[in-house]
Amino acid sequence: MERRRRTKEDLASLMRKSWYHLRLSVRHPSRVPTWDAIILTAASPEQAHLYNSQLNRAKRMGRISPSTLTLAVPDPLGHRIGSGAATLNAIHSLALHYGTTTASNVLDKKHVLLLHAGGDSKRVPWANPMGKVFLPLPFLASDEPDGPVPLLFDHILAIASCARQAFGDQGGMLTMTGDVLPCFDASFMTLPEDTSCIITVPITLDVASNHGVIVAAETEVHSSQNYTLSLVDNLLQKPNVDELVQSKAVLVDGRTLLDTGIIAVRGKAWLDLVTLACSSQEMISDLIRSRNE
Repeated sequence: MERRRRTKEDLASLMRKSWYHLRLSVRHPSRVPTWDAIILTAASPEQAHLYNSQLNRAKRMGRISPSTLTLAVPDPLGHRIGSGAATLNAIHSLALHYGTTTASNVLDKKHVLLLHAGGDSKRVPWANPMGKVFLPLPFLASDEPDGPVPLLFDHILAIASCARQAFGDQGGMLTMTGDVLPCFDASFMTLPEDTSCIITVPITLDVASNHGVIVAAETEVHSSQNYTLSLVDNLLQKPNVDELVQSKAVLVDGRTLLDTGIIAVRGKAWLDLVTLACSSQEMISDLIRSRNE
């Protein structure tokens, strides 16, 4: 019981710190850097319209800086294209908004937060039209008893605000999922330059059977007290124990690495991704015609 209470207190402290950082970045973006753009993917134009309303609400409430560009980008014609193609489509839409169709110096220094929010929920299907990302999450609501109940989206913004510092002066993009609140102190995040990386966390094998798993190379690129940097060998989807063992995904402590959906792209890798996105529309059209995500 004592450990559970301490964990809850630690979580509350972490979230309050993140919220404090978010408020500073909104009020004083010149002192505490914030995102140049925040993009949400949506399942349809109708859902994107609702998302844009919520993004405008977040600006009015001081959750997003007035200087930050916000976009809700639907899958083309409402066809599901998967998160990879949706990422390219979102970046392409961002480039068009800035008046460019190439990886020019317009985007190379931009810092972008992308939230994937177009997926359907099997556990709470009634939330699909409005989007799981905008579900109320009353954690810390008592801190402002006269204010509105925080949304999952608001809490994600708070966590993500602390990750902005990891990009430094290099442009890039942080991608997160809109249906999960990753409770970690992103102010300690360290990113390699000119490449992409995915954030993982060790989990038990029974939990891994319901999630994506990252298979890391056995040779570590860098290791410290706070994190280990390795190349990615493979990505497994909801693997059983045999698949984990055969793929060498089991760590020495018997756990494996969860695919958190948190992906950072920085520097040259960001420019390469923008270049790909700006030439991806024909590929996405082929994907729609084939009806494969």
